[in-house]
Amino acid sequence: MIIKGKAVAPASAITIAAELILNSDGGIECVLSSVEANILTAADSALKTDIGNITISRALGAIPRSFTFVNGWTFTADDNAKIDIWLRQQNKQSWLHRLEKNSITIITSILLSSLSAWYVINSGIPAISGVIAQSIPPVVGKHLADYSLEYLDEHDFTPSKLSIKRQDELTSLLSSISSTTITDNQKPKLLFRSLADTANAFTLTDGTIILTDELVMLAQDDRELSAVLLHEIGHQYHNHLLKRLVELSILSVLANYIVGDATGIGDTLASASVLLLSLDYSQQDELEADKFAAKVLLSEYGSVQALEDILIRLESEALTSPTWLRSHPGIGERVNAINLIDPL
Repeated sequence: MIIKGKAVAPASAITIAAELILNSDGGIECVLSSVEANILTAADSALKTDIGNITISRALGAIPRSFTFVNGWTFTADDNAKIDIWLRQQNKQSWLHRLEKNSITIITSILLSSLSAWYVINSGIPAISGVIAQSIPPVVGKHLADYSLEYLDEHDFTPSKLSIKRQDELTSLLSSISSTTITDNQKPKLLFRSLADTANAFTLTDGTIILTDELVMLAQDDRELSAVLLHEIGHQYHNHLLKRLVELSILSVLANYIVGDATGIGDTLASASVLLLSLDYSQQDELEADKFAAKVLLSEYGSVQALEDILIRLESEALTSPTWLRSHPGIGERVNAINLIDPL
């Protein structure tokens, strides 16, 4: 088999027209069409070898394949197809190239890559985020909480219209709840705001809980508000907000790295705490917070009815997308999960 191409001498930029003779027994010979006497040495006069003593480049699309001899000469082929045929005859064809030609292998590789990416996003990154979140100093959480509250006060919240007496009553309620559920020195703080006729509750990264006037008015009694507060303490207990913040940051950095836009990373991280407040908790996060609240309610009152009632009432009210209802699990699923909780 004869393949036309070009040859280049070692340490030379001069290209010489040549032919490569590929024998069925694995022998290889490069025949130069013409060459200047000062380029060709005695060792180069017979460019002959066999397949075991030559380096053959891998097949990469339509890029011409090359043969490099031990003396440094390189032959670049004009026809890759003939080389593939000869290599198959020699049983030396690159395994990677064979895989690239196999449609089943390509489809399998795509599926495996997709499954791997899905696993990393849904399991790997959340697991890493949980570890990182645990090591974040409290001062960072306080800074992010202050920044988030300042942003929300400027763009979304309006001052609470609840009486000072009612605010003090609910603050005392939180204090009595947190004293039996939070064991560290960072006790939650309660703030009150109004949010455009929206019954809602938020937990900031420093453990601060925000209740809207609309949610306070919606609850029929303080036991239902206790259930709300316990749910939010559950988010704090499991460090959900910081975990989600770290997860969002990792995904943002990865996305910017993949598309090659490093300039957007700083802005993404700087505004992550605000962006996070507009995102949903994961299904697992909401169920964990429900489980935390239900266990305390069972221990204190012997019933989880208050949590069920406030969830159902939120669903039935024509209010604007409460955070509690924007999460993945439906109210029916959450109520069923609550009823499976064992007491503390």
